[in-house]
Amino acid sequence: MNRIATALAGLSAAALLAFTAPSQAQGPYELNIGSLAPKGTPWYRLLQKAERMIEEGSSGQINVILRPPGQMSEVEMVRETRRGERLQACAVTTAALAEGGNIPQLQLVELPYLFDSSAEADHILDTVLWDPMSEILGRRGFVLGVWSENGWRSFATRGKPIKTPDDLKGYKMRSQESDVHMAMYNAFGANAVQKPMTEVLTALQSNVVDGLDNTALYIKTGGLSEPLEYFTKTNHIYQPAAIVYGKKWFDELPDDLKEVVRGPKSLAAEGRAEIRAEDEAITMLLAEDLEIVELSEAERAAFATKARAIHAGFVKDIDGGTELLAKINTALEAYRAK
Repeated sequence: MNRIATALAGLSAAALLAFTAPSQAQGPYELNIGSLAPKGTPWYRLLQKAERMIEEGSSGQINVILRPPGQMSEVEMVRETRRGERLQACAVTTAALAEGGNIPQLQLVELPYLFDSSAEADHILDTVLWDPMSEILGRRGFVLGVWSENGWRSFATRGKPIKTPDDLKGYKMRSQESDVHMAMYNAFGANAVQKPMTEVLTALQSNVVDGLDNTALYIKTGGLSEPLEYFTKTNHIYQPAAIVYGKKWFDELPDDLKEVVRGPKSLAAEGRAEIRAEDEAITMLLAEDLEIVELSEAERAAFATKARAIHAGFVKDIDGGTELLAKINTALEAYRAK
């Protein structure tokens, strides 16, 4: 336990980058940011960094308010952000952004077993998808601020561990509000039940669902481990997240404050590093609550083979989806060949 505590204690926020103070502008401006990030987690600390950077960089002209998790789901936060009334920004998963913002192209990055490593995901998001996704988001009323991540999703269940795709047949599994997540569960034969994260604990306790998929970090810090028994490290979906701003609110800012709000891209790398370090430590802590199931290479390959079979059929109904997936796969091939 001492080793785990030391690992967690050593996770500190990186030093903030200095900003040149912007010229005088009409203000002040209020920036309410919605998120489901529990306090004390690396996700919340990333938001606190963004809060300080924006307030200091704007010389106090922008007042940032981090809204704690409440009754609003991630999908609702996305819709509120576009309206720009209760929220002007949100920090959410790409699945929620795709659903709430009607941006199906974002679902491509959550295709199961698309990426083999975090480094691959970083490369695609930062160098291949930043510009096209920024453009698509802009057309739908959003401004992409910073990539972040939820992380690698795995299956958490009660009753039995999930070791093969057939183990999911007939199991009632909570699915995120996402077409790609539903397509994956359908391929595995599970009975998928879409639920916002705010309703998942109650659904587990009342036997509405038998399990879910998420990261070890969120299952532990979100208080979901108590009704569960097993955590199978399938790492079947790498799930990005993002801080996005409502374009309606953003467009009203003077140009110098727009640059402050966008923030440096280096914040993405800092946030990812901290999230990954803590997820690894939390997985060890999760072993105190759940049985951790490690898959062999052959067992993981069985999941990957069945899951990847949905890729081509899923993207064909998304505008530009086939072309965008081909672009991602070409970039992955080149990256893996290095």
